[in-house]
Amino acid sequence: MRFNHIFKLTNENETHREYKCDNVNINIDFISGSALRMAVFNDKAEMLPTFTVNPNNNLSSLGRSRLSVDGFDCVAPVVEKFENKEKFVLDCGVTVDLDLNNFILSYSKESKLLFGDRAPLAYNFEGEFGNGSYHYITREDDEHIFGLGDKSGLINKAGQVYRVETADSMGFDAEKTDPLYKHVPFYICENSVGAYGIYYDTTDTSFVDLGREINNYYCHFKYFKTDDDCLVYYVFFGSKLSVLQQYARLCGKQAFPPKWSFDYCGSTMAYTDAPDAQNQMQGFLDKIKDLDLSCGGFYLSSGYTSIGNLRCVFNWNYDKFPDPEKFVADYNNAGIHLIPNIKPAFLTSHPMYDELAEKGFFVKNADGTPYVTQFWDGVGSYLDFTNSDAFDFWGSQVTEKLLDFGIDATWNDNNEFDIKATDAIAAGFGEKASACRIRPILTYLMVLSSYKAQMKKYPEKRPFLSTRSGNSGVRRLAQTWSGDNFTSFHDLRFCHYVGMTMSLSGFYFYGHDLGGFSGEMPSEELLLRWMQHGVFEPRFTIHSWNGDGSATMPWSYESGLCGAKAILRQRKSLIPYLYNCAYNSVENDVPVQAPPYIYYNDENIDVNTDAFMLGRDVLAACVLDEGVAQADVYLPKGDDWYLNETEKLYCGGSTVKVDLPSDKPVPYFIRSGSVFPVDEGECSYKSAEKVVFTVYPVKNGKFTARYFNDDGESFEYLKNNCVKLEFDVICDNENVDVVVNNMGNVKFEPEIKLVSTDLRKLNVSVK
Repeated sequence: MRFNHIFKLTNENETHREYKCDNVNINIDFISGSALRMAVFNDKAEMLPTFTVNPNNNLSSLGRSRLSVDGFDCVAPVVEKFENKEKFVLDCGVTVDLDLNNFILSYSKESKLLFGDRAPLAYNFEGEFGNGSYHYITREDDEHIFGLGDKSGLINKAGQVYRVETADSMGFDAEKTDPLYKHVPFYICENSVGAYGIYYDTTDTSFVDLGREINNYYCHFKYFKTDDDCLVYYVFFGSKLSVLQQYARLCGKQAFPPKWSFDYCGSTMAYTDAPDAQNQMQGFLDKIKDLDLSCGGFYLSSGYTSIGNLRCVFNWNYDKFPDPEKFVADYNNAGIHLIPNIKPAFLTSHPMYDELAEKGFFVKNADGTPYVTQFWDGVGSYLDFTNSDAFDFWGSQVTEKLLDFGIDATWNDNNEFDIKATDAIAAGFGEKASACRIRPILTYLMVLSSYKAQMKKYPEKRPFLSTRSGNSGVRRLAQTWSGDNFTSFHDLRFCHYVGMTMSLSGFYFYGHDLGGFSGEMPSEELLLRWMQHGVFEPRFTIHSWNGDGSATMPWSYESGLCGAKAILRQRKSLIPYLYNCAYNSVENDVPVQAPPYIYYNDENIDVNTDAFMLGRDVLAACVLDEGVAQADVYLPKGDDWYLNETEKLYCGGSTVKVDLPSDKPVPYFIRSGSVFPVDEGECSYKSAEKVVFTVYPVKNGKFTARYFNDDGESFEYLKNNCVKLEFDVICDNENVDVVVNNMGNVKFEPEIKLVSTDLRKLNVSVK
C-alpha cells in the first residue's frame, strides 16, 4: 500500500542486515565505525557495477559489485530491537534509529538530531514520487553544504539545485552554469549538531535539491533523485575533514603526480592551430630559454591532429608538424614534457572511422549501427570503452601515435560522452548497457586505457594524465582542471570557488586555465591576478583560445613581464612544499588546497572565504576583483601565523590587511609549529633545486614536522628509496631544539635556519 510500507528483517549478521517489504529490498552494511552503506532496490532492479568505490585501489576495467564489502573494515554496532523499531550505536558515537514503518532512519549525536530521512516517506517505494529513485532527508535552514564536484556558484551550496551529469561547458559562467564536467553525487553537510557526508553511488543522470523546494506537508528537506532504478548510498560521520578523508579512501588512492608537473606548464590553442605549428612550438622553447624561465610541461592542444578544420584524434598533421619525432625530441632535450590532447570520439570523416565502425568499436544504436552525435565542428561516434577490443585499440593508438615518439603523458579531453539517447547501447564487457547510464564509466575507462598504455611503455615512471571529465574514480589515474573557463574577473572569483568545491569533493590535484580559456586576451592586470592565484594551485597552467587568435603567455605584456617572472619565481620556490603536500595528500587523503575551515572550527571564518590553506602550513588570499590592491586576511584561531615577507608573528583570531600589488609575489602566512621547505636556488631554465628549511616555532612546547622528496618520477619511493625527514622540535624561552631523523634510504643533509624574527638559539641535531 502506498505511503505505508512495513519492512521485516530477513537476514542479518554482525555488520550486515537485510529487510524486505513486498518486492522492495533494503540492505544496511556498517562498513566502518563511522560509516554505513544503504541499498534500496526492488527484485527486478538492474544494479550496474561501481567504478568509483574502490578501497583496494584496483585498476580493474570491470568495476565491482555495488554491494561488495571487499576492502571495508566492517564494524559491528551495538544493536537494540523494539517493536517495529531498531537502534544502532556506532563506534563514533552516532546513534542510528530505524522505524520499520516506511524505513525511516534518523542519526543523532549526543541525543541531538544530526539529520534523518524525511517522515513519513523518504524513498520512492511504489512510485509515490513518480519515476526514478528518490531520497528525501531533513535539513536545517542555516546548514552549510560543500562538494558535488566542480559545481558553479559559491562554496556553500545550501539552498541550490544542481543536475548531476557531465557536459562540455565551453566558456561556462563559473557563477551560474550547470552542469559542468564532473559527475560527483557526494557532499558534506555541516549544521548546528555536527557534520556528515553522503555519497550516492550511481552513474545515472541525477538531480539534487539542497533546500530550494518546500512543501506544506513536510518539514524542511533536501533530496536526491536519480534515473537509476536502485539507490545505493554511503553515509559518513565525523569532522568535515574526516568525512572528506573517508570518502577519498572509499574511492581509492590518488595517483601521485611526477614532480615536473608542479612547475609552470604552458599551453595554448593558438600554436597548434597555426599553419606552421611546429615553428610556433619551437618559438615557445626559444622564448623560455631567452627569458630564462623554468617550465615543466606543455599541454599540446588538438590542432596537431587537424585535417582541415576538423580534429582527428591520433592523426599527426604533417603539414603543421613536418617532423614530429624531432619536435618531441627538442622538447624532451629541453626537459619539457609534452602532454598531447586526445579525444574519445572519431568524426565520420576521420580516416579510421569506417574501419572502426566495421569492427563494432563504437557505441551503437539499437539496430547495431554506430551512434552518431555532434562533436566539435562535425558529427562523430564515441569509442565504446566497454568493448574490450576497443579498449585495447585505444591503448595501442596512444602507444603507436604518441608514446613511441618519446611522449610520456596524455591529456584526456572532451570526454564527457554526451550521449542522451536511451536506446544507445554499450557492450558492457559482455552485458549490454544503456550508454546514457554509464557515461562516467566510459570516461573512466578511456583514462584507464591511456594509463595502462603509459605504464606498459614506461613501467618505471609514474604516469601523468590529465582528464577534464569523470567521476571520483578518475582520481586514481589522473589530475583534472576546471575546464574551458571564461576570461573575466567575474570568473576568476567564481573559479576560485569552483576550485575549493573540487577540493572538497576529493579532486585534490586540480587547477584552472590561468588567464581564462575562452574570450579575449586578458588584461595585464587580470593575467597577473590569475597567475598569482595559480601559484597556490596544484596545477599551474596558462591556457587560452582567445577570440583574436593570440596566445596568452607570461610574456604577453612587456610591461608586465617583470611581474610575471616574479610570480613564476615564487611558484618555483614553493615546489618543494607543494610536492611534500602532494605526497601527504596521496598517503593520508588530505587536500592540497582547501578552505581554512576544513581544519579549524572557528566561527569567524567566512564559509565562502577568499582565503585558502595550501597544505597544513600555508594560509593565503589572492585579489579576485579588478582595481583592488589589498586584502583583509583572517588568521584562524588555534595557531599563530608568520607573514612570509616580514617574518612578523601574528596571533590567531586577528585580521591582517595585506598589500597585494598585481606585479609582485603574493604574501602568505606560515603556521607556527612548522618546518617550511623553500627552493632558494635560481628560478631559471635549467636551475637546480636548493632546499632550505626554516623553523617557525611555537612559543613553548613541542611539535613534529615531516618532509618528503624522491627522484620525482619513479615508484622507488614505495621501496623507501626516498628522503623522509622527521623534525622533532622542542621550544622553550631560550632555545629551539631540532632533532632530525631521515626515515628514508636516500641520504640528505638538510640546511636549517630559524625564522629571523625569533631571537632564541637554534640547536640542530641530525641523526
